Amino acid sequence: MESVEFLAPEPGETPESDRLAGIPHPREMLSLLGQDAAEAAFLSAYRAGKLHHAFLLVGPEGIGKATFAYRAARFLFDEASREKDALFAPPPPESLFVPAEARMTALVARESHPDLAVLKRRYDSKSKRFRAEISVEETREALQLFTKTAAFDGWRVVIVDAADDLNTASANALLKTLEEPPEKAIFFLVSHQPGRLLPTIRSRCQMLEFEPLSPQVIATLLAGFGRKVPEISALELEAEGSIRRALRRSEGGPAQIAAAIARAFSGLPNPNAKAVDAVADAVRAGSEGIEALADLMDETERFLHREMRARMQAGSPVALLSDFAETWARLTDEARRVDALNLDRRAFATRLFDEIGTLVSQGAR
Repeated sequence: MESVEFLAPEPGETPESDRLAGIPHPREMLSLLGQDAAEAAFLSAYRAGKLHHAFLLVGPEGIGKATFAYRAARFLFDEASREKDALFAPPPPESLFVPAEARMTALVARESHPDLAVLKRRYDSKSKRFRAEISVEETREALQLFTKTAAFDGWRVVIVDAADDLNTASANALLKTLEEPPEKAIFFLVSHQPGRLLPTIRSRCQMLEFEPLSPQVIATLLAGFGRKVPEISALELEAEGSIRRALRRSEGGPAQIAAAIARAFSGLPNPNAKAVDAVADAVRAGSEGIEALADLMDETERFLHREMRARMQAGSPVALLSDFAETWARLTDEARRVDALNLDRRAFATRLFDEIGTLVSQGAR
């Protein structure tokens, strides 16, 4: 069994939207399991001296894209330092791994590396909520990294996690730098839904595709994090290739919420009223409600994708398939507004099941 190596989780005073309680953040993860192809492609380009200035890391949420971004940044910083200090040219690297005791590992984990900027949804201490989008002001602030010389005379790195959270203004601000990148600058854009990005951003990036994790890899990660490991068959069904999904469903309240969401969807087009009420109550308020809403939207996406695939195989009209896609896009945008503006999450959850139930009924005719 592969080992899972990480630094001890050290949550700061400010909450992070991409951190699960008791689990190492991607910047603290030293291992990257199940993504050998993506790592090999990046390493091959590095060895050949042909690194692209921007990489679009695509694939479902919770499969290692952000972990890869921090791992690659750590590697670039460490390699530049190694080359600078070596009396002779060091041998070509065989992996992106940087050990826990390396200086760059600590700097990245503590978010104190002067040549690294991270763009992600920030926590608003006044409203005590995460912002729904990455603002243009935050983007311009991060890009100030390129107005000064690299502190370690090496690479300057920007990680966007996730690029899906950029609004139009912040995406355009980022695009300007992607079009005319500074020397020894590299971007890692994490994206769960690359189709939502500006086509001009996609065209400026080299795409690295990440695969859903195997049940065996997810079992290894769960064991490494000290969590209970279900049967492989259950992992294959429930986790669907995502360690984040597996962790959220592994114990406690999140597992109960996940079960309620599953029951509500299983009854469509006539959802189980008690299950819908349980989901609506779970998303209603507080930080736990924010996580529950994220779980609901995650399962909504999976449900709609399954329904679309089934209807494609059945030869359903293209218009109906478009309805499914448009419904998902609209519900995603509405969920962002509900989260950002502190609107009634309970009413949104109830309406979501009603709308999808109606959509499924139309498709069944």
